[in-house]
Amino acid sequence: MVDADPVDAVAAVDSAAPVLARFAQPTAERPTRIALLSDLHLSVEETGTWRVSHRTEERLEATVESVNRTPDLDAVCFVGDLVQRGTQAEYEAFDRVLADLEVPFYAVPGNHDLLADGSRETLSLAEFEGRYTPGELPYHQRIGGVDLLALNSNRSTRDSLAETYTGRLEPETLEWLAERLETVSNPLVAVHHNLPATRRLLWDSIEQLPVSGGSPDFETADELVDVLGARCGGTGTAGGTDGPLVLTGHLHFPAVTSTRGIREFTLPSLGPYPNAYTILEIDEGGTTATMHSVSDREERLESVTHGLEHSRVLLAATQLAGLPLVDECGR
Repeated sequence: MVDADPVDAVAAVDSAAPVLARFAQPTAERPTRIALLSDLHLSVEETGTWRVSHRTEERLEATVESVNRTPDLDAVCFVGDLVQRGTQAEYEAFDRVLADLEVPFYAVPGNHDLLADGSRETLSLAEFEGRYTPGELPYHQRIGGVDLLALNSNRSTRDSLAETYTGRLEPETLEWLAERLETVSNPLVAVHHNLPATRRLLWDSIEQLPVSGGSPDFETADELVDVLGARCGGTGTAGGTDGPLVLTGHLHFPAVTSTRGIREFTLPSLGPYPNAYTILEIDEGGTTATMHSVSDREERLESVTHGLEHSRVLLAATQLAGLPLVDECGR
């Protein structure tokens, strides 16, 4: 039942670094700390909207300052929707702020990041790869004691930009992932669009809400689950903990779900409410995810007010009213 008071949820976020989730896997012999960002939607033109567009550059500045103060941080990973329209101007603003970041930065594109727009100069897939990846997408990056497997669910190619927000993984990407999963021991899979169980959570909640909302689909979600399930022999069950942990963004509300035994951790949004990023702390005992707000109480109230007519903001408030989302470690 979606019945949380958004103002109560704002108060719940006031506590320092609330625990979003604890996962039994991945583990790492070397303690590893990764900052996860998602859904900033940086804009240089828009004001207002349910994404609180006029605050997005401030959100990124506050995040860089906060991340730089975090001790023993191994990397920052941005799981899509860095910007709103995919324009060169937005990325120039993004990079001006990012220049102050003091730790390695990696990203995968979201559905807003690489878009065909005849009226504006936009960033190409090759340019995105050159700025925010170790070489090209998909990629495998060892971070501390874990392996980041990063996928592109944006429909752009090196020949043309995406003309739709719908997600899709190319067959070559799925083949690449299957091969890499056979060679790594502690995988984190980062992809912007969501698996079926999290999308069901959204649509089931929308039926209970008197507001609008929705989200573009992910055409190859089932194919991705097939590849991930093969990692654990196809024997995973709902709530299992033996498969790769999948990191997603896109929907803006934090969630932990399981699709055919594959666990998905959907990140809170950095731009819209709750204006926060996540830190994963991974060690021999498992993985703990904590949320770190980059806005004060008044700014979060502003974000909620802008989003009262949008289902994903209300669902974020509901999710945050019942933390942790999961505790597989029984702490």
